[in-house]
Amino acid sequence: MAPVPEHELVAVKTMTGYDQILEIDRLCKVYGVDQATLQAAIASAGTTTSNVPQGSNSPSAAWDTSHKDVPGIDPAASPTVPRFIDKQQLQFEYDPSREAAQRREQVKQAILCPACGVALGIPDIRPIKVTCPACMFETTYTH
Repeated sequence: MAPVPEHELVAVKTMTGYDQILEIDRLCKVYGVDQATLQAAIASAGTTTSNVPQGSNSPSAAWDTSHKDVPGIDPAASPTVPRFIDKQQLQFEYDPSREAAQRREQVKQAILCPACGVALGIPDIRPIKVTCPACMFETTYTH
């Protein structure tokens, strides 16, 4: 069981309602933690959140989003080798447009952003340049 990074706990603590429930579920699956343990960690996390804007529901609001300072970047991990997850775990935002439907059809794989851990749906073409919408971390995958 991997410990849940502090920035993830602080980000969940800033969320409310259904967004928080979904994020707790995601963290339980990603880090192999049960919900009670995770909620206890969330309650004790980030006692000094002065850098979090009031009323912010953004998971990236708890830290600086410039890629050099984003917590969770593992310098030993290769940023060009994606960490795959089960595509069935993804939930797309509701967008009834034809363009959104075409983009969803192109999603063949699901990966985790190497910087912040957000799930991303991508096509299976390589090389592919991916910019995480949550932290703006940019990576080119060749594998």
